[in-house]
Amino acid sequence: MNIKIIGENTYYTTQKLDVFVQLDLARKLSPATVIVGGLVNPENAGKDKTILIVMMLSNLSDEDSRFVVNKCLGTVFRQQGEGKGAPVMNANGVLMFDDIDMTSLLELTAFVLEENIGGFFHTALNGLKAPLATL
Repeated sequence: MNIKIIGENTYYTTQKLDVFVQLDLARKLSPATVIVGGLVNPENAGKDKTILIVMMLSNLSDEDSRFVVNKCLGTVFRQQGEGKGAPVMNANGVLMFDDIDMTSLLELTAFVLEENIGGFFHTALNGLKAPLATL
């Protein structure tokens, strides 16, 4: 279980995304590979990555952007007192908490992407010998 604290709220994921969903995310994010590289770069660990997420999503269609965000937020729970957490998003793609703003939404998306496909992109980008501009 990975934990992310945003403001006074604790968010967590209990499992990784299905491998085929990870593949779908990687495919949809491929137009923004250079930006994804910045997102998963270990040198940026602990830094605010919301602007990178906005830049990354701006390279995608509206439909693909929503797919990425919805798949990511669909795995996130918010701790509710001492009990079990509640899903951040319901099965219809509706946010369950009114206080989740755009910044929180982007932070949670980055959190899930790093956890699920960050290693793939980091390894793949480090393994390239040619500059991405020539690919």
